[in-house]
Amino acid sequence: MKWTKYGKDILPAFVADMDFEPPKASYEALKEMVELQDFGYKFNHIDQLIPAWTKWILKRDGIEFSESECMVFTSAIHALEAVMVLHTEPGDGVALFSPVYHPFAKAIESGERKLVDVPLRENDWSIDLENFKRLAESEIKVVLFCQPHNPTGHLFSSGEISEFAEIVIKNNLLVISDEIWSDLIFDGQSHQSLAAYGKGLESQVVTVGSASKTFNLAGARCSVSHIGNPSIRKKFSQLPDHYFGQPSSFGAAATVAAWESGELWLQKVLRYIQGNRDFVYEAFSSTEIGMNLPQATYLAWLNFAETRISQNPSKVILDEAQVALEPGIKFGKQSESYARLNFATSRELLETIVDRVLTVVD
Repeated sequence: MKWTKYGKDILPAFVADMDFEPPKASYEALKEMVELQDFGYKFNHIDQLIPAWTKWILKRDGIEFSESECMVFTSAIHALEAVMVLHTEPGDGVALFSPVYHPFAKAIESGERKLVDVPLRENDWSIDLENFKRLAESEIKVVLFCQPHNPTGHLFSSGEISEFAEIVIKNNLLVISDEIWSDLIFDGQSHQSLAAYGKGLESQVVTVGSASKTFNLAGARCSVSHIGNPSIRKKFSQLPDHYFGQPSSFGAAATVAAWESGELWLQKVLRYIQGNRDFVYEAFSSTEIGMNLPQATYLAWLNFAETRISQNPSKVILDEAQVALEPGIKFGKQSESYARLNFATSRELLETIVDRVLTVVD
């Protein structure tokens, strides 16, 4: 999609997927199905999704989820929207931490819920815990959380997550925690699922997982979630079996193969994109472009406020440099001077993208 949206002369660095082949195991799983012309009903891979995911996150994050408390969805946003709708009524307050992945806001608004924005601190993208505490006491029922954070690449610290968890528990909030970037963390740091913080918190957290970002399988349309709250699971059980759909057998096969056999692939890719991150940060650090060093993801959140293109910078860069970045305004009204750059590509192409951006700014 990203290579055709703007035309052949435009270098795409906007949408969040990688320019790398997925794990060979995923390719082989799909190849086997195609060669067998096995396009009929086939549920075994779908049935394997939950055990494959729970084993993966137990190994990676050290948290053990009961398989009976997990559900399969077609995407992370699908899971987020379904849980939010089941747990709230129109007009209920749903919080997000802006700037944040724009479908969060769209889900809240299209569901006729009240969007409660809790802006992150711009200097380091940490949570404004005092503001969150104040709003949690009166306006919030559900929190949409993204850890690691898209678009900033920030990894919320154990300290701030612990305080966040205390507020959640005290005010009996439900948190839908999008953790699909949790395997893409740099500098030897590790991820701990939000559900692991605080006694009793697991029942107040819906943990959303997917192989889409980790293994470049967004097109597989496949996600798994742990729903610790029994009342929400009961609400799902009372709906028709196909009310929320399910992944295709092809997407499930690719996903299961990645979780079972993709770890060495991930280690190699993670080293490469960390090198790309360091390259981008160094290239922009001596310019007027603002950028915090991402601790996770393959996204650079660039601030052009001190440059000549502070208004709608992605549009100027597209027109003058033929590079497509994701517009910052999509992630929050306060982000007009920002743009998001995807650095999960070849170093050669990344160097060209960075050079073109710098040409516009200089």
